[in-house]
Amino acid sequence: MATNIKNEMAEIELFKGKGYEAPVQVWLKCVRISVPRGKTVKVPAGVADIIKHMKAEKDKESYYLSREKD
Repeated sequence: MATNIKNEMAEIELFKGKGYEAPVQVWLKCVRISVPRGKTVKVPAGVADIIKHMKAEKDKESYYLSREKD
């Protein structure tokens, strides 16, 4: 039974700047979705959740790496 991943949508905007120009590639239910940077786009809610989780993990990593330098 195929599931339509576009049922629930969410709006997101990814930071675009030096070193962060390339779109973010996310796989959800065997479908690759390319999320552009620097503009607000609608994506499946599952993709937005994955990106939020990725950001939270990156923030944790940055926090712990900054503590190691002290």
